[in-house]
Amino acid sequence: MLSPIPTPTKFEDKFGSVSVSYKNFRPTYSEELYSIIDSFCDSKRDLAIDIGCGSGQATVKLSKYFKKVIGYEPSENQLKHAEKVENVEYRLSAAEKIDLPSGSVDLITVATAAHWFNLPEFFEESKRLLRDDGSLIIWCYGLFEIKNNEEVQKINKNHYLGTLRNYWAPQIKYINDEYVDIKPTFENTTRKTITLDKTMSVNDIIGIYSSWSGYASYIKEGNKDILPDIKQSYLDLFKTTDCDSKIIEVKFPVYMILSKKWNPSLN
Repeated sequence: MLSPIPTPTKFEDKFGSVSVSYKNFRPTYSEELYSIIDSFCDSKRDLAIDIGCGSGQATVKLSKYFKKVIGYEPSENQLKHAEKVENVEYRLSAAEKIDLPSGSVDLITVATAAHWFNLPEFFEESKRLLRDDGSLIIWCYGLFEIKNNEEVQKINKNHYLGTLRNYWAPQIKYINDEYVDIKPTFENTTRKTITLDKTMSVNDIIGIYSSWSGYASYIKEGNKDILPDIKQSYLDLFKTTDCDSKIIEVKFPVYMILSKKWNPSLN
């Protein structure tokens, strides 16, 4: 069955207006995730590229495992806030056309960005870029759950599925469906789901909301900013006035897709 999600034909910057919030509040991924990446990749570690890198949260982490990492991102505003590391470079580029030679890349990663790509074109470009037995690893986190306050969790869920429902781009369905409809055209593909547990503050949660593309669209349409009211509700329900106290137990599901470019002569 064909997916009802439209294939994008041009880049639309959905995070440029919230790039500061994106860098400051989007959760960092766990050491477990990078350990999975480390175990999946073979010993050749010359070049990794992180496509749709945003402000470099995953790009920088990969620099621990590879001699050189290049982050590719089509949003200039996102790259303005990218973290600088000695063996990391950033380039302004769409995902579907990367300025590297064929067969030159050991690992391609995509962290919570693949749903924005023209996937058929991206998968073809990935095959061109990867060397034989190179890896493509895609992942995203889904809607987080607040574990230690049922009323706050109800507000959290309603904010995502109710208030912002008509402001999410169609591609968000990929995330809501746990990336099951993102299907790399590689024979050797496996899937894994892990959990990212964090203890956060009210300000942390409101900051995440402020980084969402659905929230940016909601504000762009002229709606009243609802985050101050949500913030006050959370403070009241947690019976605190401290916006920065780490009192909220949060669980993010993380959906991973791990693929290798298989070469029969090497296996």
